[in-house]
Amino acid sequence: MMRLLNLLPWRQSQRQQRVYRWVGLFGLVLVLVPLLATMVRLFLLPDIRQQQAQNGYLANVQSALQRLHQQRLVLQEQHKKWLALQQLRDVQQQAIQLWESRLIQLASVMPGGSWLSSLALHKRQFVVKGHVNLLQDVQRLEKELARLAGVARVQTGSVQQETRGGFGFVFTLTLAEGVDGRGH
Repeated sequence: MMRLLNLLPWRQSQRQQRVYRWVGLFGLVLVLVPLLATMVRLFLLPDIRQQQAQNGYLANVQSALQRLHQQRLVLQEQHKKWLALQQLRDVQQQAIQLWESRLIQLASVMPGGSWLSSLALHKRQFVVKGHVNLLQDVQRLEKELARLAGVARVQTGSVQQETRGGFGFVFTLTLAEGVDGRGH
């Protein structure tokens, strides 16, 4: 058998140098990679913190804007309700003014010594009940009621002689327009 002899002793030293070089390179990589990662992190840390602060600020602004939007919607709804109530109030005020003038007109056509015992309004029917001293006053009152503004028709309900004297009467006035003066 033949023995193998290494006649080139430098190969062994070269192999050992390569191993040292690779170990050194590996050690250098083990030191430099964490160092580079730390430096990159330190370099980017202010940007990351700034981005986090900006994200927090934007989240706060967004939630504040959402609250303001909800408040705006609530206020718009309240404003619509207020406008509707204001319109209703205006219509009621007009109806009050209209009926105030009608009732003053009705009082002015009442014969002397007569009075009204009740007034009732149901849609377009206005029922007038009262008392007069003479039968001619009932006929005169019927004619005067027919001349009132906004009255389409006067219907005599009942006329009864009362025990205390005089006559009780009921008239039903059909109005040309509704309670609010607009045909409703």
